[in-house]
Amino acid sequence: MSTVLGPANMARMRGITGTLVQSASYASVRNQDTRVVLKEVGIMDPYVIPEKENRPSLFSDYKKWVKYAKLRMRNTGMTAASTLGMCWRLKDFGITGRFLSESEDAYIAMNEAFAKGDRVFLEEICTPSMYQKLKGQLKDRVGRYEWKYHGIIDKPQIVSIRQGQIGGHVLVQIIVRLHSNQSMGVYDKKNKLVAGDLKNVVPVLEYIVFQRYISDPADNWKILGKTAPESSS
Repeated sequence: MSTVLGPANMARMRGITGTLVQSASYASVRNQDTRVVLKEVGIMDPYVIPEKENRPSLFSDYKKWVKYAKLRMRNTGMTAASTLGMCWRLKDFGITGRFLSESEDAYIAMNEAFAKGDRVFLEEICTPSMYQKLKGQLKDRVGRYEWKYHGIIDKPQIVSIRQGQIGGHVLVQIIVRLHSNQSMGVYDKKNKLVAGDLKNVVPVLEYIVFQRYISDPADNWKILGKTAPESSS
């Protein structure tokens, strides 16, 4: 989601918000006028399909290919089932439209807020556990951060949707693949560049997990954390 502080190449595959995050704290869900405290379940299913270049071959490693094929089939089936259940409640959900556009906007906003140290906005856009993780990184870091978004490389893509229930509340988590160009610079008190370089644009591939209690009309999509394809080795 390693700490954030470091040279430019640290941002290459993880982005400004650093390490992978899986939640284990508590979240609050509004139910009409009653505030209900629910335990965060973390990422229900962190699996994402490996990038094409990392997928096993049927001919070179049959066992790994069979495992990959089963996991991919399972992911497709569970995503389809969860999508049907979600769309039944969220009539205006646009899988290839508004949600993906808003997920990219939320990702940009989170990184910008993190760079600026805007804890108030981070708390609004992230789940409590994700916010606590980022707040801890903000507390530990040194220097002034600048982060720039240089545009998307591939269109945002939904790779997984999962639906579950917690105490009668329906929870949905969506994993979005975001592949973009970014740059980051870290400056000391004298405004001297000490890490990174805003001119050094690097590709960043991240899988962002969004969460919403869809049984609560007042709840909004929030960033729960990140995941990544498991190693093929």
